[in-house]
Amino acid sequence: MDKFTKVYITLIIFTFFTFSLGWFELISEISIILLLITTFIKGHLVIEYFMGLNEVSGKYRYIPSIWLGVIILFIGLGYFL
Repeated sequence: MDKFTKVYITLIIFTFFTFSLGWFELISEISIILLLITTFIKGHLVIEYFMGLNEVSGKYRYIPSIWLGVIILFIGLGYFL
């Protein structure tokens, strides 16, 4: 199994996890934190592997990850405040 297939299966597992949180209405502060962390990991995997930025060096590799982190942080602040 190649690297992209493993990443794709990981994305499917994380998506099923987040879907099941909503489907079974398991909403608490811990689940929201897990949801935000899972969303960041999924976004980072897409940025690194499917956008091909794992082969790029420098600022072009880190700008999308920093942007994703800031957006996830604002969503978390909006939920908890």
